[in-house]
Amino acid sequence: MSEYKEIHGQNIQVVSSDPSNPQNGQVWYNTTSSTLKVSSIQTGGAWSSGGNLSHNVMYGGGAGTQTAGLAFGGQSYTANRTEEYDGSSWTIGGNLGSALYDMGDAGTQTAALAFMGATEEYDGSSWTAGGNMSHYDRGFSGTGTQTAALAVGSDQTSTEEYNGTSWTAGGTYPEIASFVGMAGLQTAGIVTGGAAYAPSQTSTNHYDGTSWTAGGTMSTGRYLHAMAGAGTQTASLVFGGEPSIANTEHYDGSSWTAGGNMSTGRGYLAGAGTLSAGLAIAGSFYLNSTEEYAGPGSVVETITSS
Repeated sequence: MSEYKEIHGQNIQVVSSDPSNPQNGQVWYNTTSSTLKVSSIQTGGAWSSGGNLSHNVMYGGGAGTQTAGLAFGGQSYTANRTEEYDGSSWTIGGNLGSALYDMGDAGTQTAALAFMGATEEYDGSSWTAGGNMSHYDRGFSGTGTQTAALAVGSDQTSTEEYNGTSWTAGGTYPEIASFVGMAGLQTAGIVTGGAAYAPSQTSTNHYDGTSWTAGGTMSTGRYLHAMAGAGTQTASLVFGGEPSIANTEHYDGSSWTAGGNMSTGRGYLAGAGTLSAGLAIAGSFYLNSTEEYAGPGSVVETITSS
C-alpha cells in the first residue's frame, strides 16, 4: 500500500493545535486531540445585489477585492472613467489616460494595471503610462499584481509577463486564446474558457511561471466571462460569460463544482475578489449593476478509519 508521502511528496504535519488558515486539502495530525484532520472547501455560495456604478458599461476592467474594488475603462460614453468600490457604493476615481476597452487587468484598488498593448498603472488616484506590450490589440486577459502581472489572449498563443516596468515573453499557451478568464499570480496563474475560431471552451490551464499544464474541465463552456481568485490557483471562482450565462463554478486546483447563480446572466463583465468574496461588475448589455458573491468556506474535518 502506498504511503501518504509517496503520493503527496511530503509527510503529514504533526501539530499541537489546528493551523489558523489551512490550505484546501491540507492534512495534519493534532496531538492534543489525537486526531487526523483535513481542510476542505465546501460547495454552496450565493450572489446578492451590490451598489450601482455611475454609468452603464461593458468590456470594462476590474481589480481589487469585494470591499476595495476598482472598475475602469470599457465601452460607454465615459470610456476612460475609473470608479472605486468600498463594499457598498462606487465613487469616481482618476481617469485613464486613454479610452481602453476589452483590456487586460490586474492588481488592487491602489495598485492596478490596465493593458491593451499600451499599459497604464493606477496608484489609487491617478493613472500613468507603463511599458508597452509586444503588440497592440483588444482581447487580452490578465492577473497578478502591478509589479508581477501575467497576460494571455488577443488571438495569440503567447504569454507575456510584466515586472512593473516592461513586458517579456513567457511560456507558450497551449491554444489560441481569446476572451479567456484569468486568476491567480504570475507564478501560479489559471486561465479558463475562451473562444477563438471555435465554440466556447471548457478548458482550464495552470501556469507555474514557466510553462502551462492542463487542469480540470468546467461544466459550462464560456467566453467573455470573469474570475475571482486573486493570489491563488487552488481556490478560484468563475462566473458569467456569453451567451448571457448566469452560473458560477468553484475551483479547488483540480476540479470544478457548481456554485450559486447570478441574478442577471451577463457576459462582457469585469470581476474582482476571491472565491469566498467575489465581485461581478457591469457587463452585457451596458449594465451598471454589481453583484457580490458569498462563496464557500473552508471547514476542518476529522478523518476516521472505516
